[in-house]
Amino acid sequence: MTQTRRLSPLQRRVLTVLAAVGAKRPGPVATRDIERVLEQGGDAPVYGPNLRASCRRMEAAGWLRTLRAPNLQLAVELTDAGRDLATPLLAAEQERMLAERRATDVMVLPLAPARPPDDTDTLADDRLVELDGRWHLACRGDYVIRLDGTTCLQLWNAAGHVTRLPGDPLQVAQWLQSCHDAGIPVRMQINESDTPDKGMLKSTAQADRTDTWFRQLDAELQALEISGLTDTIRQAVVMPGESFRALPGPARLLHVLRESPEAFPLTAAAYEEDTEAALADLLARAGFTPGQAQELQRHRIRWPLMSEEESDRRELTSMLDELEKRHLHCDRERLTEIVFSPARDMNEPWTVRLRWLLGGDLAAGFGFRSGVTRQEDRALAWLTGYIGQEAAEQLASVVVWNKELPDALL
Repeated sequence: MTQTRRLSPLQRRVLTVLAAVGAKRPGPVATRDIERVLEQGGDAPVYGPNLRASCRRMEAAGWLRTLRAPNLQLAVELTDAGRDLATPLLAAEQERMLAERRATDVMVLPLAPARPPDDTDTLADDRLVELDGRWHLACRGDYVIRLDGTTCLQLWNAAGHVTRLPGDPLQVAQWLQSCHDAGIPVRMQINESDTPDKGMLKSTAQADRTDTWFRQLDAELQALEISGLTDTIRQAVVMPGESFRALPGPARLLHVLRESPEAFPLTAAAYEEDTEAALADLLARAGFTPGQAQELQRHRIRWPLMSEEESDRRELTSMLDELEKRHLHCDRERLTEIVFSPARDMNEPWTVRLRWLLGGDLAAGFGFRSGVTRQEDRALAWLTGYIGQEAAEQLASVVVWNKELPDALL
């Protein structure tokens, strides 16, 4: 906090720009580009000499690293300390800009259905609407203003169940617009209601739109290369027995999959670790509880098995990625090729072979170079966990450190 208070307005703006650019494209940023960005969005003019002097002071403080590109243009990048300082500044600036934009946003609330109902699609039917990445089935949406001034969206389904989503007035208005665009009747009301307005419903029948939910889930699973939701499964989910009719779609689907004669009814083409995050996001949006999502992923999907060598290759790739984050680079392709050479002992762990390669005379052939000085380095200490202290010290003797790099490599 003390460092933050000592920052000048220009230094704050420079750090914010570097954090924003680094989030999209890591690496050094030319000072001319920083000057151009500040001129476009700044409140006061920025002069090149002032900007460069400010950068030198921040370099002295340990927040920036100054580099010179092959064309001799001056460039800077954040150090780890500078990134820790700049990240909250960027978050605060983004929050400020969002608040300013929201304070001037104007939304006219839709109070009429998007289109009149016909004989095959009544207002009592549930429709699928996606709000902030989550799916809802609803037949009506209410913009609710409580007496204390707070607001929420009230979603009714055809079975008479209600879901309330709290939000500020603009957020609720955006949700209401999404409901309107999905063909769901909308209205405004003061205070929440315990039962739906029967006069708004054309029919008392409980329309089940699980089929829409199932088809969208199947389409998104197919996009993740997960197949197996057959038409037979769809019919069992859409038209369940009486005892399961009251269950939501995820519970119905899992019940059908448990009863399948196949040990794993669904099949994935990609590896589990490559799909895990996207699948978890999809299942959360589709209404699966964490327990239901875990059951589907672990017990209802057949995942391809990864060979031991491919697993080892991925671990080596991950290790090299971590080294580059710590500014230590090498000829990755050549190193990987030799570590997994067909001539190696197949029973020898890849880490043992890596230790032999980097702890001896062969290490110089992999072009290890660092963007920091030996004193600033954190990569070799981390690499010690893979190759040991002795090999790491040997490797340090062949690394070309920052101050030894020719201009062409900066």
